[in-house]
Amino acid sequence: MPTTGPLVLLIDDDTDMHDVVRLVLEPMGYRVLACTTASEGLALIRAAQPDLVLLDVMLTTPTEGLEVAAQVRDDPALRRPVILISSVPLADREDGTVGKLCARFLEKPLDAQQLRGAVAAVLRNVGGGALC
Repeated sequence: MPTTGPLVLLIDDDTDMHDVVRLVLEPMGYRVLACTTASEGLALIRAAQPDLVLLDVMLTTPTEGLEVAAQVRDDPALRRPVILISSVPLADREDGTVGKLCARFLEKPLDAQQLRGAVAAVLRNVGGGALC
């Protein structure tokens, strides 16, 4: 793992996804920290202060990731940009919930170029108020 560069926290119960994200982002200079549970993720946000959170929607329940994203959005101590990821298409939900919880939404399987582009774009906009 690089020792400098933006820190990305991945919260995903699939450890294979941890390897994929590291393979895609670390060569670009990003540091990647990963965990498998919502509670561990929230603790790591507080402790490690990542620049960005990649968050799987479906953790132990089908909507746990959405609940975590809402906590990140609503708690000033946790607030930072979130990219939601899921194998279930959520981007066109009629109630607009997803757009209110995250800076971007990516569908699995992740495309490496799309992931790199989304991470770079969201981190560029952090100063511009593009938080969840």
